[in-house]
Amino acid sequence: MIDVVKVGKRIASLRKERGYTGEQLAERLQVSPQAVSKWENAKCLPETAILPALEEVLHCSIDSLLLPRELFILEAAYTDGQTQIPVTAFVNALVRDNTLNICVNEMFMGVSLESDRLKMLTVKYQTSKGIYFCYALQNENLILNKESTDHAGGKAFELLGAYYGNEKEYSSVLHKMEHYEYFKWDQIAVNHESFPSNSASDDMEYLTLIYLNGDGIHAISCPENDVIYYENHRTQLTLRQHSKCILKNVMRLNWEEGMECPWAGALYAALQYMGEPYTYHQLMGMSGACYRICFVDVWDYSCTDALVAFDYATPLFRAIGYAFRMADRLEKQARKTERLAVMEDIQIGKPVLAINLRVAPEWGIITGYTDQGSRFLCRTYFDKEIFDKLEQEDCPNMEDRRIVFEENEGYLFSDAWPFLIIHFGEKVDTPPPGEILRTSLATLADSFRAGQCRGYYQGREAYEAWIKGLSQEEDFRLERDRENVMRRLNVNDSMLFSLMDARRAAASYLRESCSLLTEKEQEHLAKIAENEQAIADMVSAFRDKICRPAGCAISYNTVKTFGASTPQLRREQIGLLEKALVLEEENCRLAELILERMG
Repeated sequence: MIDVVKVGKRIASLRKERGYTGEQLAERLQVSPQAVSKWENAKCLPETAILPALEEVLHCSIDSLLLPRELFILEAAYTDGQTQIPVTAFVNALVRDNTLNICVNEMFMGVSLESDRLKMLTVKYQTSKGIYFCYALQNENLILNKESTDHAGGKAFELLGAYYGNEKEYSSVLHKMEHYEYFKWDQIAVNHESFPSNSASDDMEYLTLIYLNGDGIHAISCPENDVIYYENHRTQLTLRQHSKCILKNVMRLNWEEGMECPWAGALYAALQYMGEPYTYHQLMGMSGACYRICFVDVWDYSCTDALVAFDYATPLFRAIGYAFRMADRLEKQARKTERLAVMEDIQIGKPVLAINLRVAPEWGIITGYTDQGSRFLCRTYFDKEIFDKLEQEDCPNMEDRRIVFEENEGYLFSDAWPFLIIHFGEKVDTPPPGEILRTSLATLADSFRAGQCRGYYQGREAYEAWIKGLSQEEDFRLERDRENVMRRLNVNDSMLFSLMDARRAAASYLRESCSLLTEKEQEHLAKIAENEQAIADMVSAFRDKICRPAGCAISYNTVKTFGASTPQLRREQIGLLEKALVLEEENCRLAELILERMG
């Protein structure tokens, strides 16, 4: 007799296992959500006509639905760690009286893997106690019953087995792997130094690992003299991929979303992918980039680049606990070595920062590669326009590009070889928070008093040069040189935008850091934060005035010909910069007082 309660529980369990809500299952079956609810709550059984569709959607047999057992095989695969053959239905059919007892070999299972690697059966099963995982090597017996409770899921990563050798001769090296796990290495070199090789074997040997993560049970087999990599925050194992390797789900970058410094924004996105907890404002503050200001007489967009004149990278990477390496303007003959270094970082799950990936020389992230590393995939601040087009269903001539986009995990190809690349190195100890703040305040003072570097004015000199540039009336006559005037206006707005964002970040970081200081030092730091916020607010109000005049809707990316070209508004901006400079002078003095008191 069919037990309605057990059938309902079985349907609910399988639905959840397959990742469906009740509404989603109903939609797939073309029934009402109420029908699914009635089945699961033992109010009625599914109609006979719906059973084939239910069987297909839930990946189970009709018998297993209507006559539920207390031992059910959810997934089973015969694998050599490189190729796997699904055998779920076959193994499930062998369950008798809630017991499974089979010998794992190709002859019995009727499948074959043409390789000399160690082979095994991996199983995901369910009993009344829960869902569990297990495996059995070739020629071993796999025995399960309704009381079996092998390895439960839910852990981020658990190593179940480790073997070195091949299908003829192998030995367990689980103790070796557990020892290596202690060091939290990003990769494991598979060779005879790291693992014991059979002295009688002249054949290829492999490191075979069986592990659990949030996605289930996995087996991976790595040939000797190759490398196994940890990915996704050490929850997944992968092999070196020479042709293509892509990091999934690195966040998108875009202007006007509160991260207007592309260097810090790219850093934030990369660190978020790597599981680091820092905010954008913290990265700006710890690096000191929140205090930056540069100007160059030719009104170049690069004056907003965080690293164009001052080294904010060294204090930042020290603060977050990473060594780092820069590849700066490499000669073409050095590209091959650097390309391999980028590929290696991607293979171990580390995004790579780079400038000049797409459209213009701004910072972005290398997120993968294809074609043996000859093409890089990336995230940049210039991707939104392409994303918008790809998401338009009726966009003409975009289908081929959309397919390529989806095949590459939603990333775009880079347009050019980057002229500056930053690699995350090994993890190192981080300084105490008070020392990080001290370095940040020292950077405030040092960058404000810094002289010219590579033609760029910094700090006080940048303010003075910017004010002088705005005072040159002949440089803002549209009728005389429209192209250059528009360039100056756009660079001017970019600088205002950058200044506003940086000082907001400074105010936020300093307010967060007040508790690290004594009461008197806190007063000084709070005043610096207040001044930084005042500068940001002044710039924001002025930008609203010149960028969005009454009756006009002018976007950020539109040339700002209104207002900023008039002598009156330029004089107003000069007054604003003069006020900001007074506040910056006070901040520099207060920072030096705090540093003196900190000793």
